[in-house]
Amino acid sequence: MTVGDFLATITNPDRVRIVQQDKDIFVGFLGVFVLETDLFDSVVNEKVIKFQAVPEIRHRRWKELNLMRPLEPDETPDYRFSDLEMKLYYTVYI
Repeated sequence: MTVGDFLATITNPDRVRIVQQDKDIFVGFLGVFVLETDLFDSVVNEKVIKFQAVPEIRHRRWKELNLMRPLEPDETPDYRFSDLEMKLYYTVYI
């Protein structure tokens, strides 16, 4: 399966994380990734090595508590627990 094949199965508001050679090359919404034409075109035909649905759960005060930063720290949380926030990323390794 290629990156393009996989991305055709999810929707634009879904969050994706594309990892190549152990480095994040894109983290964000699929709709934004598709609009980044050069980056999208460079990986759309790459073979998917591994796929994971990875939940990210972080303390909402991660910065002031000096904890691990979220993948997208400027993004508003989807859900808010008493002191945690959660996001789900479709992580694709190429």
